[in-house]
Amino acid sequence: MEAIKLSEYYAIATDRCMRALADCYESCHDKSGDPVTDSDKISMVISKTEEVIHNELTLITEAVKEYHGE
Repeated sequence: MEAIKLSEYYAIATDRCMRALADCYESCHDKSGDPVTDSDKISMVISKTEEVIHNELTLITEAVKEYHGE
């Protein structure tokens, strides 16, 4: 893999992380813009966000391993 391709993987993964955080923020508010106060709903939103971010960071880790031929 060339360095430029590795950089592309980094860009894709970090963009997805940023979108996941933006979605998390949006999901923490109702349609009228008020903050959600339901602890269970917030816990579900956080869990989903953590899962997406974890998967994207794993992509970065695997990409750099591939870059090094591991």
